[in-house]
Amino acid sequence: MKRSPILFLCLAVCLLGGCIRPPAPSATEASKQINYSEQTVASIQTLADGNIAAFYQLFDDNLKKELSQQELQTLWNDLISQYGAFQYYQSDITITSKDNNQIASVPCVFANGTVTFQLTFNAEGLISGFYTVEESYMSESTRLKNDTEISFGTDAYPLSGSLTLPEGTGPFPVVILVSGYGAQDRNEQLGPNLPFLNLAEQLSSQGIAVLRYDKRSYTYARELAQKENFTVYEETIDDVAAAVSFLKTLNTIQSDEIYIAGHCLSGYLMPRIAEVTPDAAGYIFLAASARPLEDILLDETVYILNTESNLDKAGKEKILTQLQTMSDNVKNLTGDSSLSSEELFDFPVSYWLSLQNYAPLEEIKQVDKPLLFLHGGRDYQVPASEMDLWKEALSGKNNAQFLYYDNLNHLFMSGTGKSTPTEFQQKGTVNTQVSEDLAAFIHRH
Repeated sequence: MKRSPILFLCLAVCLLGGCIRPPAPSATEASKQINYSEQTVASIQTLADGNIAAFYQLFDDNLKKELSQQELQTLWNDLISQYGAFQYYQSDITITSKDNNQIASVPCVFANGTVTFQLTFNAEGLISGFYTVEESYMSESTRLKNDTEISFGTDAYPLSGSLTLPEGTGPFPVVILVSGYGAQDRNEQLGPNLPFLNLAEQLSSQGIAVLRYDKRSYTYARELAQKENFTVYEETIDDVAAAVSFLKTLNTIQSDEIYIAGHCLSGYLMPRIAEVTPDAAGYIFLAASARPLEDILLDETVYILNTESNLDKAGKEKILTQLQTMSDNVKNLTGDSSLSSEELFDFPVSYWLSLQNYAPLEEIKQVDKPLLFLHGGRDYQVPASEMDLWKEALSGKNNAQFLYYDNLNHLFMSGTGKSTPTEFQQKGTVNTQVSEDLAAFIHRH
């Protein structure tokens, strides 16, 4: 197991507000029998209420020396970029005793997965240790034997990535893999799953080079959290253009055979990506949403809550009400809005304003390059009905191909039955039919 002594909690202030803020126990209270289960829940709820100051007062003196309140706040902000919105903590809390301490483990569900927190309580009931517990698969981004480490981007935000080359001397056609929502590494890791690594390995074996890279919001989470006027261009679009420019300088790459594949949110942004990469040979939409992002996030949460049995009806309604409020906030934004990121799905006003007049289903009609859309039938994050919207928008054009895979999920991995968040904690591999179809599209054009 890998343990990180840092705070990893985010948008709980919006989703589980109004919870108890327990004061630090007095010496008299500490002499009484402490219910560590209640103490654990109350502490987590303090975080859920967004009160960093109150949570910090639950630390013992030694932990306060290791971590200042400002550092705790900074780490909170980092998590917003790394794991997405906090949903709720699960009821299966475990508490064990070690060296006169009580160690509580609390599984917490986030928009992009589940993270277990460990709180160590001393004999007085104060928190003497606070950790995340991550399985061994949450390590540095895995590499392939035929990967070449590369760097590109702007002077202010240089990015690291991997260029996977097929056997031979080239030059080769290439596809740039652009990850979706949130802070993503080059493999687009979700739990033990590495979909972009899988695609790089599979496509390179079919004569296609692959560039994948650590997203700007992954590498520079702290810097971007403090940046004013952060938009989808800084998050995604500008770096795709930089990747295309970089590939054109390599003699191992066919400069007129550069394809761009966007997953999820990046697929949604593909019409704008096409505007800044007019020399690309074609564009690939992997589980690409077509409706506004705030609608997708709300619908996904509704689906997840309907699969969750550890949260009562009132708790679910509270989450949905507050998420609906956030969605309404986004739709009613103006340039002089003073709303915080916490009221806007953890993105600043500038981010949402950069999407305010975006009409991807109209803008895609202006793209004349070959287009390929792929979607899994078990995808609940971006349901297959989204591909139907793209298909309808392009009904009068002949440059688009649409492929549907009945038993694949959002990561294009096989499964059966109703897809749930826990599915992504089991290791899978991108179905090889997907990479074969991608290769056929690229070689055909």
